[in-house]
Amino acid sequence: MQSVTLAAFRRLTALLWGLSLLGLGLGLVGCDNSPYPPGETGKSILYLALGDDPKTLDPSVAYDVASGEVVNLIYPAYLEYDHLKRNPLQLDLDLGATMPVYQTVPVQEMVDGKRVTRMGQLWTFHIRHDLRFQDDPCFPGGKGRPITAADFVFSFKRIADPGVNCPIVNYLDDKVVGMRDFENYQMQREKRGLPPDYSYPLPGLQLDPHDPYTFRILLDQPYPQLRYLMAMSFTTPIPHEAVEKYGKNFARHPVGCGTFMLKEYVPKDRIVLVVNPNRHPEYYPSEGDPGDRAAGLLADAGKQLPLVKEIRFSIIKEPLTAWNLFQQGYLDLSGVSQINFQQALSSPGQLSPEMRARGIRLFKTTGADVSYFIFNMDDPVYGGYTRRAKLLRHAIALAMNQQEFIDLLSVGLGKPAQFLIPPGLFGYDPNYKNPYQQHNLELAKKLLAEAGYPGGVDPKTGQRLVLYYDNSGVDAEGRLQTALVIKQIQKLGIEVVPRSWRFPIFQSRVDQGQFQFIYFGWVADYPDPENFLLLLYGPNRRPGPNAAGYNNPAYNALFTKMRAMEDGPERAEIIQQMRNIAVEDGPMIYGAHSESYGLVQPWLHNVKPNPIALDSPKYYAVDAGERLRLQREWNRPNLWPLVGFVVFLTVGSLPAVQVVRQRSRRHVRVRPPEES
Repeated sequence: MQSVTLAAFRRLTALLWGLSLLGLGLGLVGCDNSPYPPGETGKSILYLALGDDPKTLDPSVAYDVASGEVVNLIYPAYLEYDHLKRNPLQLDLDLGATMPVYQTVPVQEMVDGKRVTRMGQLWTFHIRHDLRFQDDPCFPGGKGRPITAADFVFSFKRIADPGVNCPIVNYLDDKVVGMRDFENYQMQREKRGLPPDYSYPLPGLQLDPHDPYTFRILLDQPYPQLRYLMAMSFTTPIPHEAVEKYGKNFARHPVGCGTFMLKEYVPKDRIVLVVNPNRHPEYYPSEGDPGDRAAGLLADAGKQLPLVKEIRFSIIKEPLTAWNLFQQGYLDLSGVSQINFQQALSSPGQLSPEMRARGIRLFKTTGADVSYFIFNMDDPVYGGYTRRAKLLRHAIALAMNQQEFIDLLSVGLGKPAQFLIPPGLFGYDPNYKNPYQQHNLELAKKLLAEAGYPGGVDPKTGQRLVLYYDNSGVDAEGRLQTALVIKQIQKLGIEVVPRSWRFPIFQSRVDQGQFQFIYFGWVADYPDPENFLLLLYGPNRRPGPNAAGYNNPAYNALFTKMRAMEDGPERAEIIQQMRNIAVEDGPMIYGAHSESYGLVQPWLHNVKPNPIALDSPKYYAVDAGERLRLQREWNRPNLWPLVGFVVFLTVGSLPAVQVVRQRSRRHVRVRPPEES
């Protein structure tokens, strides 16, 4: 019995020793915590993160950032934004062979049964002759065919198809001759359960009968901003074969002609893009802004794109998970938010010692956007154009401290807005100070009294003013913002009543004008002041982008004139006049232009974020060998706990061995049976 116990103990001890030594051996060989297949990170692959699955990969529909970051690499446009040049942003050729030109022409249209002649524009586009779609089963033999001007026209007809639901159709359907008629025709077919018929005439889209690489667009009004739409994926050439073959699945089966093409899409996990062998030749720019060469941004000048062979997007909803992967070296880029601000930065604009020691670089970007608070200009108390109403709105604007919002909600990142136009766009004046955006509570109280509400009270009724603040801040950050709005405005003596809604309900109330005061924001579709000034253009009233319902004839007339002009002193003067009119009327309280920090791994090069373009990854270069070396260094296993366990097992087992041995050597005395 005792010998069996000793033998079992010895076997157990040997097993524990064996497992410990095995673990130690594996640790010495090295443990791999990489989320990717072994050795993959040593290849020419770019590792990026998406916060969610793209809503769609259909270029005629994709409008969210997650979709755009993928779509813009698969579907290029006639023009593209220069990777390096800023202030102003510059358009270059991509699929186009020549820069688009337009001429002023008379256009005849029927309006209310009468033929009307107005001055429009005829734009001419010549595309490259070497363009081909990627290989795909939708083509005969699976080989991508050459691209012609007809593929661009097909794309524009998809924009006008109500069944596609293109989000930028309103930029075109009131300008392209015949597009509204085309829309209505397709809508009637849809109601009858019939498929769309793109053979229906659309006179504003014209193919050249003598040149398959030329098309023209006829507008019934001047619209220089068309050039910017030709740099958006909405106007990319689309093969009708793919739309016909894949139907609704076209949104998950992109067929483009871009630098990359889709290799794999696993929802909620990853999207993998690989180099498209049918892509047209593209080269890294040879010129940039002052300082770009010193920053190493021209080291790859003249090299053929792309500079990586594959892009892997990991779909990571939790920001903390993405941050941990970046720290381990398994993501090449990271943003900076409240989640990682203290770890990444020692102070605003300064990397933490740990990040500097790792060779990580910091960049800062100012967004082409603006946030703002809106008064409902139809409201009987806070709306209208009387002196009383203007003073009331100005008083509230002066009581609000936009810098406090930036500090509390955006960790100090953001530039207080003085008007709609953000930095970097024509018409932005860095020296302008909006007289009603300079926080001044005493002046605010004075203007409130002049409006007839001393201390926030209406002396005629003795009732305190009430301001209903509708918002979509149903999460913790939104509630914090709402609390700050209440705190600042109630210092005037005005009672603020918040009404929080889920976003679809909030948007519906805004569209129907069921609000007094709301918070909103706008991100540029293209870098032209028209794209921001349209927010106060009367005909754009809700459910259009003019949510305030602001309608000043003088502003409207200047907007119509400004929209048709090229940048220059005269246009700048008109923009200034529009700004002065809007500021005095006070339909908005301007919030901030966003700013953000980003982190770049030491092995990633050529990163210069663009506030508009989403195709920057095709310019990025990766030193895969350096990445692999640093990943191993940053994820080196900590063997001390394992070594300590082995030592503990060795020392701790000695007394137990002695006890067992002593017990095994004992003699058991057997008492003889007693005699009866």
